[in-house]
Amino acid sequence: MSQARFRIGIDVGGTFTDIVLCDGADGTLALHKVPTTPHDIALGLLAALRKSGAPAAEIAEIAHGTTVATNAVLERKGARTGLLTTAGFRDVLELRDGRRRTLLGRQAAFEPLVPRQWRCEVPERLDASGAVLQPLREEEVKAAAKALRQQGAEALAIAFLHADRNGLHERRAREILNGLWPNGHLVLGSEACPFPDERLRAATAVLAAYLTPLMAQYVESLERGLRETGTAAPFRFIESAGGSCSPDEIRRHPLRTILSGPAGGATAGGSLADLLGLDAVATADMGGTSFDVAIIQDGQPELAGDRTLEFGMTVAVPSVAIHSAGIGGGSLVWMDETIPGGLQVGPQSAGGTPGPACFGKGGRKPTVTDANLLLGRLVGDRTDLGLPPLDPGPAHQAMLAEVCPGLGLDPVAAARVVLDVAEARMVGFLRTQLAARGKIPGSTALIAFGGAGPVQAASVARRLGVPRVIIPYLAAGFSALGALLSPPARTAMIPVEATLRTLTPERLRELIATAFSGRTRGTHRLALILRRGENPHEDMLPVRDPGELADARIRRYHAFTESAYGIRPAPETVRVTRLLAILEEGSSPIGLSQSLEATFAREQVRYAAAPGEMKTSGVNGTPQLPAESLKIGAKARGPALIVLPGASAFVPEGMAYHVDRWGNLILETGN
Repeated sequence: MSQARFRIGIDVGGTFTDIVLCDGADGTLALHKVPTTPHDIALGLLAALRKSGAPAAEIAEIAHGTTVATNAVLERKGARTGLLTTAGFRDVLELRDGRRRTLLGRQAAFEPLVPRQWRCEVPERLDASGAVLQPLREEEVKAAAKALRQQGAEALAIAFLHADRNGLHERRAREILNGLWPNGHLVLGSEACPFPDERLRAATAVLAAYLTPLMAQYVESLERGLRETGTAAPFRFIESAGGSCSPDEIRRHPLRTILSGPAGGATAGGSLADLLGLDAVATADMGGTSFDVAIIQDGQPELAGDRTLEFGMTVAVPSVAIHSAGIGGGSLVWMDETIPGGLQVGPQSAGGTPGPACFGKGGRKPTVTDANLLLGRLVGDRTDLGLPPLDPGPAHQAMLAEVCPGLGLDPVAAARVVLDVAEARMVGFLRTQLAARGKIPGSTALIAFGGAGPVQAASVARRLGVPRVIIPYLAAGFSALGALLSPPARTAMIPVEATLRTLTPERLRELIATAFSGRTRGTHRLALILRRGENPHEDMLPVRDPGELADARIRRYHAFTESAYGIRPAPETVRVTRLLAILEEGSSPIGLSQSLEATFAREQVRYAAAPGEMKTSGVNGTPQLPAESLKIGAKARGPALIVLPGASAFVPEGMAYHVDRWGNLILETGN
């Protein structure tokens, strides 16, 4: 047995930092949780490593899904960033993508990441083909950069008009500034986003620059902390599109982590769907702050080439297509006094501090978690994770003070209404995501995970019409498991000029070779980004086989457009604008089937040796059943509260359930 025996996956959430440890001796998995430390994420991560008990010298590898970049954008805590752009295009960031946000046109005020006074124009110009119309002048570049430095800019984005056709001026500006910009945090639009559309290119370059100093500091903090603990194991970050990469890659391309955390859950969901032989799956990751949905087809998460941030700025970043609603276990419950009986759930969250009232950390506002605890849908005892028990007393008081007067109900009845509202939001959101892809709930399975997902999944699936729910045994650490499953990968997105009809297999192979500089050994995940005529909306068409003929590809695209839009666009009018390519350089570091089976078998043996006392919870006396106490394949019916490591799975009355040999809890909703 190798000395370096443990492989570790880590996911940093808004409330908890999860760590899944794989023991190479027998393949078994173990889950640990520690509170997230928002003031210094690295501290919580290092605390999770210590809690795992793995000796530093015996750690073979660490894979980490992070929300540092995501939170920096949402909270506006990135670097002070300047923008150097073509004269006359200073306000390009205000244009965003030009799309209307809501049906009625109502939207929050937009503030670009770069204030107007930090955007400087430079006299230079290329035409639409990339030919130079007005040369770049060195003294103008130096003067603009000096002005930005004097205002306190730490990072600089350079985005000139038509640089996608010719990056000469952007590269020259960087050469001029290399000796003048002290930290080297310079990002070129032609490299960050080599595609037409100056708005997309400028926004992407700005966001990359905005995140570069922060992510460089975070990587250095982690590396220093690991050195201090004596850990010399390779350290990998999970990319937004799945797969993993080195810290140096993240220093160069910080945007690749914008959806790093949720990508781990989607990766694990795809692997589990493949293991179970499920074709069409939706994953629902519900943690403390959000309800994240991804669509899995044939074992692969759907991909996206762009990401629109909540304030309406679209950036080009390859990612798993994860769609989020602002509702989670920590979502605050409140009364909107402008609406009679106006009960609202979220989007504000109690976070990890103070957290839900039942955490006993000073929270006085009720949350979805408090409502679940009052109805007996949660197990209060969390000693298996080294966490204090949940206390229904503060949850009762919070509901009594904040919600009951407005509804005229007692706390338990009010908790039922809270969950009705929360679940209705989840059902509507999930239905929308399925419909947008031509999916029917009745032919889709739901994989639910996260700390809160297993509690709500059965009720949501029943209301939506989904026939089967799968809740993994390690649902509470599923995104960390996904980090562990992610192989080293290279991600590229390159421009394409072709139509769906004219893109030949030979041309596609050339594009793949170009994307990876000739390195093509490994497993490819490919997708074409398409536009129908002048429609700005883009479709994503997965490519399973680069040798697929155009006619076969057209038939697949028509099958999608008919189910999603009810149309069959002429292939000659469908433009291929980009190729999104992921090259997985190796297989998953662990065997999922073996590890899950060995882990559940171990826990069943432990339970048989020391069975726990039968407990009940809640107002209806719902029985609490440890998952490892269930006989594999033996069906039973709810109500039941299935106790999982770090989570509770609620089974409503009359719903059939059983566990499989991998420890997955399978719910048959009766739809």
